[in-house]
Amino acid sequence: MSNAPDPSRSAAHAGSLAIRAPDTSAYDERIAIRVTGAEQNERVDLRASLVDDDGSIWASHLTFTADEDGVVDLTEVAPDDGAYEDAEPMGWLRSMEPAGDEWLPRLETDPTIAIELRATAGDRTVERTIHREVYDAGISAQQIDRENFVGSLFVPAGDGPHPAVIDLHGGGGRLTVRTAKLLATEGYVTLALEYVGEASAIPDEFGRIPLGTFDDAAHWLLDQSTVCGDRVGLVGRSRGAELALLLGARYDWVGAVVSCAGSGVAWDTPSGDPAWIHDGLPVPHLTAEESPATRMERGVDDERIQQATAAVENTDGPILLISGDDDRVWPARRLSNVAIDRLDDAGFAYRYEHRTYDDVGHTMTAPSTPIRESLPTGGSGAATATAAEDSWPAILETLDRGLDN
Repeated sequence: MSNAPDPSRSAAHAGSLAIRAPDTSAYDERIAIRVTGAEQNERVDLRASLVDDDGSIWASHLTFTADEDGVVDLTEVAPDDGAYEDAEPMGWLRSMEPAGDEWLPRLETDPTIAIELRATAGDRTVERTIHREVYDAGISAQQIDRENFVGSLFVPAGDGPHPAVIDLHGGGGRLTVRTAKLLATEGYVTLALEYVGEASAIPDEFGRIPLGTFDDAAHWLLDQSTVCGDRVGLVGRSRGAELALLLGARYDWVGAVVSCAGSGVAWDTPSGDPAWIHDGLPVPHLTAEESPATRMERGVDDERIQQATAAVENTDGPILLISGDDDRVWPARRLSNVAIDRLDDAGFAYRYEHRTYDDVGHTMTAPSTPIRESLPTGGSGAATATAAEDSWPAILETLDRGLDN
Protein backbone atom coordinates (compact mmCIF):
# COMPACT_ATOMS: atom_id res chain seq x y z
CA MET A 1 0.00 0.00 0.00
CA SER A 2 1.34 3.43 -0.93
CA ASN A 3 2.05 5.95 1.84
CA ALA A 4 1.83 8.90 -0.55
CA PRO A 5 -0.51 11.68 0.68
CA ASP A 6 -3.94 11.94 -0.87
CA PRO A 7 -3.74 15.04 -3.11
CA SER A 8 -7.46 15.70 -2.61
CA ARG A 9 -6.71 16.81 0.93
CA SER A 10 -4.62 19.75 -0.24
CA ALA A 11 -5.75 20.46 -3.78
CA ALA A 12 -8.66 20.17 -6.18
CA HIS A 13 -7.84 19.31 -9.81
CA ALA A 14 -9.41 19.86 -13.23
CA GLY A 15 -6.97 18.35 -15.70
CA SER A 16 -3.73 19.94 -14.58
CA LEU A 17 -5.45 22.99 -13.05
CA ALA A 18 -5.56 22.84 -9.26
CA ILE A 19 -6.39 24.94 -6.21
CA ARG A 20 -3.96 24.33 -3.37
CA ALA A 21 -5.01 25.49 0.09
CA PRO A 22 -5.34 24.10 3.63
CA ASP A 23 -8.52 22.12 4.19
CA THR A 24 -9.18 23.99 7.45
CA SER A 25 -7.74 27.09 9.11
CA ALA A 26 -8.14 29.06 12.32
CA TYR A 27 -10.21 32.24 12.41
CA ASP A 28 -7.14 34.51 12.49
CA GLU A 29 -4.75 32.39 10.43
CA ARG A 30 -3.25 33.74 7.23
CA ILE A 31 -3.30 30.96 4.67
CA ALA A 32 -1.65 30.48 1.29
CA ILE A 33 -3.92 29.86 -1.68
CA ARG A 34 -2.22 28.86 -4.93
CA VAL A 35 -3.67 28.04 -8.30
CA THR A 36 -1.36 25.73 -10.25
CA GLY A 37 -1.43 24.11 -13.67
CA ALA A 38 -2.22 27.18 -15.75
CA GLU A 39 -0.24 28.16 -18.82
CA GLN A 40 2.53 30.72 -18.59
CA ASN A 41 1.02 34.24 -18.49
CA GLU A 42 -2.49 32.78 -18.74
CA ARG A 43 -5.41 34.69 -17.26
CA VAL A 44 -6.79 33.01 -14.14
CA ASP A 45 -10.13 34.02 -12.61
CA LEU A 46 -10.76 33.17 -8.97
CA ARG A 47 -14.10 33.39 -7.19
CA ALA A 48 -14.40 32.87 -3.43
CA SER A 49 -17.77 32.79 -1.67
CA LEU A 50 -19.50 31.93 1.58
CA VAL A 51 -23.04 31.92 2.94
CA ASP A 52 -23.50 33.58 6.34
CA ASP A 53 -25.95 32.75 9.15
CA ASP A 54 -28.68 34.84 7.51
CA GLY A 55 -28.31 33.04 4.19
CA SER A 56 -26.59 36.04 2.57
CA ILE A 57 -24.01 35.24 -0.09
CA TRP A 58 -20.66 37.02 0.16
CA ALA A 59 -18.25 36.71 -2.76
CA SER A 60 -15.05 38.11 -4.24
CA HIS A 61 -14.04 37.98 -7.91
CA LEU A 62 -10.36 38.37 -8.78
CA THR A 63 -8.32 38.08 -11.96
CA PHE A 64 -4.62 37.19 -12.00
CA THR A 65 -1.90 36.41 -14.54
CA ALA A 66 -0.11 33.10 -14.03
CA ASP A 67 3.68 33.27 -13.67
CA GLU A 68 6.24 31.51 -15.86
CA ASP A 69 5.48 28.24 -14.06
CA GLY A 70 1.73 28.59 -14.56
CA VAL A 71 1.17 29.41 -10.88
CA VAL A 72 -0.85 32.12 -9.14
CA ASP A 73 0.26 32.53 -5.52
CA LEU A 74 -2.18 34.86 -3.76
CA THR A 75 0.35 35.60 -1.02
CA GLU A 76 2.77 37.12 -3.52
CA VAL A 77 0.88 38.67 -6.43
CA ALA A 78 -1.68 41.42 -6.79
CA PRO A 79 -4.79 40.88 -8.89
CA ASP A 80 -5.01 42.43 -12.33
CA ASP A 81 -8.66 43.10 -11.61
CA GLY A 82 -10.51 42.98 -8.31
CA ALA A 83 -11.26 44.86 -5.11
CA TYR A 84 -7.65 45.48 -4.06
CA GLU A 85 -4.46 46.57 -5.82
CA ASP A 86 -1.49 45.13 -3.92
CA ALA A 87 -0.53 41.60 -2.95
CA GLU A 88 -2.73 40.76 0.03
CA PRO A 89 -2.68 37.16 1.33
CA MET A 90 -6.21 37.32 2.76
CA GLY A 91 -7.61 39.86 0.32
CA TRP A 92 -9.74 37.18 -1.33
CA LEU A 93 -11.61 36.82 1.98
CA ARG A 94 -11.85 40.33 3.39
CA SER A 95 -12.85 41.82 0.01
CA MET A 96 -15.95 39.64 -0.32
CA GLU A 97 -19.03 41.77 -0.97
CA PRO A 98 -22.64 40.84 -0.22
CA ALA A 99 -25.39 40.42 -2.77
CA GLY A 100 -27.55 42.64 -0.54
CA ASP A 101 -26.88 45.75 1.53
CA GLU A 102 -25.29 44.14 4.61
CA TRP A 103 -22.15 45.69 6.11
CA LEU A 104 -20.76 42.56 7.74
CA PRO A 105 -21.65 38.88 7.50
CA ARG A 106 -23.34 37.37 10.53
CA LEU A 107 -21.05 34.53 11.58
CA GLU A 108 -22.15 33.43 15.05
CA THR A 109 -24.11 30.19 14.75
CA ASP A 110 -21.71 27.55 13.42
CA PRO A 111 -18.12 27.02 14.59
CA THR A 112 -16.87 26.68 11.01
CA ILE A 113 -17.88 28.21 7.71
CA ALA A 114 -17.53 26.60 4.30
CA ILE A 115 -15.80 28.70 1.65
CA GLU A 116 -16.23 27.78 -1.99
CA LEU A 117 -13.28 28.48 -4.30
CA ARG A 118 -13.54 28.34 -8.08
CA ALA A 119 -10.64 28.95 -10.47
CA THR A 120 -10.98 29.26 -14.24
CA ALA A 121 -8.17 29.32 -16.80
CA GLY A 122 -9.18 29.14 -20.43
CA ASP A 123 -11.82 26.42 -20.78
CA ARG A 124 -10.80 24.69 -17.55
CA THR A 125 -12.54 25.23 -14.22
CA VAL A 126 -11.74 23.69 -10.86
CA GLU A 127 -13.71 24.01 -7.62
CA ARG A 128 -12.66 23.47 -4.05
CA THR A 129 -14.32 23.77 -0.63
CA ILE A 130 -12.25 24.81 2.35
CA HIS A 131 -13.37 25.50 5.91
CA ARG A 132 -12.60 28.44 8.16
CA GLU A 133 -12.93 28.36 11.94
CA VAL A 134 -15.38 30.95 13.21
CA TYR A 135 -14.84 30.01 16.84
CA ASP A 136 -13.70 26.96 18.82
CA ALA A 137 -16.32 24.22 18.56
CA GLY A 138 -15.42 23.08 22.07
CA ILE A 139 -16.64 26.18 23.91
CA SER A 140 -19.87 25.84 25.87
CA ALA A 141 -22.69 28.38 25.80
CA GLN A 142 -25.31 29.23 28.40
CA GLN A 143 -28.11 31.79 28.40
CA ILE A 144 -28.09 33.87 31.59
CA ASP A 145 -31.34 35.36 32.84
CA ARG A 146 -30.89 36.87 36.30
CA GLU A 147 -33.09 39.24 38.24
CA ASN A 148 -31.33 42.36 36.99
CA PHE A 149 -29.12 41.29 34.09
CA VAL A 150 -29.20 38.96 31.11
CA GLY A 151 -26.66 37.74 28.61
CA SER A 152 -24.85 34.80 27.08
CA LEU A 153 -21.98 33.05 28.83
CA PHE A 154 -19.24 31.31 26.86
CA VAL A 155 -16.77 29.00 28.59
CA PRO A 156 -13.57 27.85 26.88
CA ALA A 157 -12.86 24.21 26.16
CA GLY A 158 -10.27 22.46 28.27
CA ASP A 159 -9.36 22.50 31.91
CA GLY A 160 -10.16 25.64 33.86
CA PRO A 161 -10.63 27.82 35.65
CA HIS A 162 -10.09 30.68 33.21
CA PRO A 163 -9.86 34.49 33.42
CA ALA A 164 -13.11 36.39 32.84
CA VAL A 165 -14.22 39.10 30.42
CA ILE A 166 -17.48 41.02 30.01
CA ASP A 167 -18.31 42.01 26.43
CA LEU A 168 -20.40 45.19 26.14
CA HIS A 169 -22.45 45.97 23.03
CA GLY A 170 -23.29 49.43 21.70
CA GLY A 171 -26.24 51.60 22.60
CA GLY A 172 -28.37 50.21 19.79
CA GLY A 173 -29.07 47.20 21.98
CA ARG A 174 -28.35 44.45 19.47
CA LEU A 175 -26.48 41.70 21.26
CA THR A 176 -23.88 40.09 19.03
CA VAL A 177 -21.78 37.23 20.30
CA ARG A 178 -19.02 36.87 17.70
CA THR A 179 -16.46 38.75 19.79
CA ALA A 180 -17.47 36.88 22.95
CA LYS A 181 -17.02 33.55 21.18
CA LEU A 182 -13.61 34.61 19.87
CA LEU A 183 -12.54 35.63 23.37
CA ALA A 184 -13.71 32.25 24.67
CA THR A 185 -11.72 30.64 21.86
CA GLU A 186 -8.69 32.48 23.25
CA GLY A 187 -9.28 31.11 26.75
CA TYR A 188 -11.53 33.69 28.45
CA VAL A 189 -14.82 32.93 30.14
CA THR A 190 -16.82 35.65 28.44
CA LEU A 191 -20.18 37.12 29.41
CA ALA A 192 -21.82 38.94 26.51
CA LEU A 193 -23.97 41.19 28.65
CA GLU A 194 -27.21 42.58 27.25
CA TYR A 195 -28.23 45.83 28.91
CA VAL A 196 -30.88 47.06 26.46
CA GLY A 197 -33.49 44.78 24.93
CA GLU A 198 -36.73 42.88 25.34
CA ALA A 199 -35.95 40.90 28.51
CA SER A 200 -37.95 41.98 31.55
CA ALA A 201 -34.80 42.51 33.63
CA ILE A 202 -33.40 45.28 31.42
CA PRO A 203 -34.65 48.54 29.86
CA ASP A 204 -36.20 48.31 26.41
CA GLU A 205 -34.64 51.62 25.39
CA PHE A 206 -31.15 53.01 25.90
CA GLY A 207 -31.03 55.42 28.81
CA ARG A 208 -30.71 55.69 32.60
CA ILE A 209 -28.76 52.42 32.75
CA PRO A 210 -27.60 51.72 36.34
CA LEU A 211 -23.87 51.06 36.60
CA GLY A 212 -24.74 48.81 39.54
CA THR A 213 -26.14 46.30 37.05
CA PHE A 214 -22.64 45.67 35.76
CA ASP A 215 -21.21 45.53 39.27
CA ASP A 216 -23.70 42.77 40.09
CA ALA A 217 -22.91 40.93 36.86
CA ALA A 218 -19.17 41.08 37.50
CA HIS A 219 -19.46 39.67 41.01
CA TRP A 220 -21.75 36.91 39.75
CA LEU A 221 -19.21 36.10 37.04
CA LEU A 222 -16.30 36.00 39.48
CA ASP A 223 -18.26 33.55 41.65
CA GLN A 224 -18.48 30.98 38.84
CA SER A 225 -16.38 27.84 39.32
CA THR A 226 -15.04 28.16 35.78
CA VAL A 227 -13.49 31.57 36.54
CA CYS A 228 -10.14 32.27 38.18
CA GLY A 229 -8.84 35.44 39.78
CA ASP A 230 -10.62 38.46 41.22
CA ARG A 231 -10.57 40.76 38.20
CA VAL A 232 -12.67 41.03 35.05
CA GLY A 233 -11.62 42.44 31.70
CA LEU A 234 -14.01 44.74 29.83
CA VAL A 235 -14.30 44.92 26.05
CA GLY A 236 -16.78 47.51 24.78
CA ARG A 237 -17.86 48.96 21.47
CA SER A 238 -19.34 52.42 20.88
CA ARG A 239 -21.55 53.29 23.89
CA GLY A 240 -20.38 50.02 25.43
CA ALA A 241 -16.81 51.34 25.21
CA GLU A 242 -17.87 54.57 26.93
CA LEU A 243 -19.44 52.35 29.58
CA ALA A 244 -16.29 50.23 29.96
CA LEU A 245 -14.22 53.33 30.71
CA LEU A 246 -16.78 54.52 33.28
CA LEU A 247 -16.78 51.13 35.00
CA GLY A 248 -12.99 50.99 35.07
CA ALA A 249 -12.96 54.38 36.78
CA ARG A 250 -15.33 53.23 39.54
CA TYR A 251 -14.88 49.54 40.38
CA ASP A 252 -11.81 47.72 41.66
CA TRP A 253 -12.81 44.42 40.04
CA VAL A 254 -11.92 45.84 36.62
CA GLY A 255 -8.56 44.42 35.55
CA ALA A 256 -8.33 45.69 31.96
CA VAL A 257 -10.34 47.92 29.63
CA VAL A 258 -10.60 47.80 25.85
CA SER A 259 -12.53 50.65 24.21
CA CYS A 260 -13.43 50.21 20.52
CA ALA A 261 -14.81 53.30 18.75
CA GLY A 262 -15.63 54.71 22.16
CA SER A 263 -15.52 57.94 24.11
CA GLY A 264 -13.68 59.03 27.21
CA VAL A 265 -16.49 61.57 27.65
CA ALA A 266 -19.93 60.50 28.90
CA TRP A 267 -22.92 61.64 26.82
CA ASP A 268 -26.67 61.78 27.11
CA THR A 269 -29.01 59.70 24.94
CA PRO A 270 -30.64 60.82 21.67
CA SER A 271 -33.80 61.55 23.69
CA GLY A 272 -31.86 63.81 26.04
CA ASP A 273 -31.98 61.49 29.06
CA PRO A 274 -28.83 60.58 30.98
CA ALA A 275 -27.29 57.42 29.59
CA TRP A 276 -25.88 56.16 32.89
CA ILE A 277 -26.98 56.24 36.53
CA HIS A 278 -24.70 55.67 39.52
CA ASP A 279 -26.06 55.45 43.07
CA GLY A 280 -29.35 56.87 41.83
CA LEU A 281 -27.83 59.95 40.21
CA PRO A 282 -26.97 60.68 36.58
CA VAL A 283 -23.32 60.21 35.73
CA PRO A 284 -21.89 63.63 34.79
CA HIS A 285 -22.18 63.98 31.03
CA LEU A 286 -22.37 66.30 28.07
CA THR A 287 -25.57 66.89 26.13
CA ALA A 288 -25.03 66.09 22.47
CA GLU A 289 -27.85 68.31 21.16
CA GLU A 290 -27.72 67.45 17.43
CA SER A 291 -24.81 65.00 17.74
CA PRO A 292 -21.55 64.60 19.70
CA ALA A 293 -19.60 65.62 16.60
CA THR A 294 -21.57 68.84 16.18
CA ARG A 295 -21.28 69.64 19.87
CA MET A 296 -17.51 69.17 19.86
CA GLU A 297 -17.12 71.21 16.66
CA ARG A 298 -19.03 74.12 18.20
CA GLY A 299 -16.71 74.02 21.16
CA VAL A 300 -17.21 72.91 24.73
CA ASP A 301 -15.72 74.55 27.79
CA ASP A 302 -12.70 72.56 29.01
CA GLU A 303 -14.08 72.44 32.53
CA ARG A 304 -17.32 70.86 31.33
CA ILE A 305 -15.40 68.28 29.31
CA GLN A 306 -13.31 67.40 32.36
CA GLN A 307 -16.43 67.00 34.49
CA ALA A 308 -17.94 64.62 31.94
CA THR A 309 -14.74 62.64 31.35
CA ALA A 310 -14.38 59.25 33.00
CA ALA A 311 -11.76 59.25 35.77
CA VAL A 312 -9.78 56.69 33.79
CA GLU A 313 -6.70 57.25 35.94
CA ASN A 314 -8.47 55.31 38.71
CA THR A 315 -8.56 52.13 36.61
CA ASP A 316 -6.54 49.36 38.22
CA GLY A 317 -5.17 47.83 35.03
CA PRO A 318 -4.10 48.46 31.43
CA ILE A 319 -6.26 50.41 28.99
CA LEU A 320 -6.44 50.12 25.21
CA LEU A 321 -8.41 52.55 23.07
CA ILE A 322 -9.09 51.90 19.37
CA SER A 323 -10.57 54.49 17.01
CA GLY A 324 -10.75 55.73 13.43
CA ASP A 325 -10.44 59.19 11.94
CA ASP A 326 -13.58 58.87 9.79
CA ASP A 327 -16.09 57.86 12.46
CA ARG A 328 -19.45 59.28 11.38
CA VAL A 329 -21.29 58.34 14.58
CA TRP A 330 -19.10 60.44 16.85
CA PRO A 331 -15.51 61.73 16.73
CA ALA A 332 -14.02 58.66 18.40
CA ARG A 333 -10.41 59.65 17.76
CA ARG A 334 -10.84 62.97 19.54
CA LEU A 335 -13.03 61.53 22.29
CA SER A 336 -10.50 58.77 22.95
CA ASN A 337 -7.68 61.30 23.07
CA VAL A 338 -9.53 63.03 25.91
CA ALA A 339 -9.01 59.87 27.96
CA ILE A 340 -5.39 59.56 26.85
CA ASP A 341 -4.69 63.17 27.87
CA ARG A 342 -6.12 62.45 31.29
CA LEU A 343 -3.94 59.35 31.67
CA ASP A 344 -0.89 61.34 30.56
CA ASP A 345 -1.58 64.09 33.09
CA ALA A 346 -2.04 61.57 35.90
CA GLY A 347 1.13 59.62 35.14
CA PHE A 348 -0.98 56.46 34.90
CA ALA A 349 0.92 53.50 36.33
CA TYR A 350 -0.33 50.83 33.95
CA ARG A 351 0.24 50.37 30.27
CA TYR A 352 -2.13 52.39 28.10
CA GLU A 353 -2.34 53.01 24.39
CA HIS A 354 -4.52 54.63 21.76
CA ARG A 355 -4.43 52.83 18.42
CA THR A 356 -6.09 55.08 15.90
CA TYR A 357 -6.38 54.44 12.19
CA ASP A 358 -6.87 56.56 9.09
CA ASP A 359 -9.83 55.80 6.80
CA VAL A 360 -11.54 53.81 9.57
CA GLY A 361 -14.99 54.70 10.83
CA HIS A 362 -17.28 53.46 13.58
CA THR A 363 -17.50 49.84 12.44
CA MET A 364 -15.05 47.48 14.14
CA THR A 365 -14.71 43.85 13.11
CA ALA A 366 -12.88 40.63 13.89
CA PRO A 367 -9.71 39.79 11.95
CA SER A 368 -9.99 38.06 8.56
CA THR A 369 -13.68 38.87 8.22
CA PRO A 370 -15.38 39.98 4.99
CA ILE A 371 -16.52 43.58 5.14
CA ARG A 372 -18.33 45.82 2.70
CA GLU A 373 -15.98 48.35 1.11
CA SER A 374 -18.43 51.25 1.45
CA LEU A 375 -19.53 51.71 5.06
CA PRO A 376 -22.29 54.15 6.12
CA THR A 377 -20.61 54.67 9.50
CA GLY A 378 -17.41 55.86 7.85
CA GLY A 379 -14.13 54.51 6.58
CA SER A 380 -13.38 51.88 3.98
CA GLY A 381 -13.65 48.14 4.25
CA ALA A 382 -9.98 47.69 3.34
CA ALA A 383 -8.70 50.03 6.06
CA THR A 384 -11.13 48.61 8.61
CA ALA A 385 -9.91 45.08 7.88
CA THR A 386 -6.29 46.20 8.24
CA ALA A 387 -7.12 47.85 11.56
CA ALA A 388 -8.74 44.63 12.77
CA GLU A 389 -5.63 42.62 11.91
CA ASP A 390 -3.46 45.11 13.78
CA SER A 391 -5.65 45.72 16.83
CA TRP A 392 -6.82 42.19 17.68
CA PRO A 393 -3.41 41.03 19.03
CA ALA A 394 -3.26 44.25 21.07
CA ILE A 395 -6.70 43.50 22.54
CA LEU A 396 -5.56 40.04 23.61
CA GLU A 397 -2.31 41.41 25.02
CA THR A 398 -4.18 44.02 27.08
CA LEU A 399 -6.45 41.37 28.58
CA ASP A 400 -3.49 39.08 29.19
CA ARG A 401 -1.60 41.80 31.05
CA GLY A 402 -4.56 42.86 33.14
CA LEU A 403 -5.81 39.40 34.05
CA ASP A 404 -2.47 37.59 34.36
CA ASN A 405 -3.61 34.97 31.88
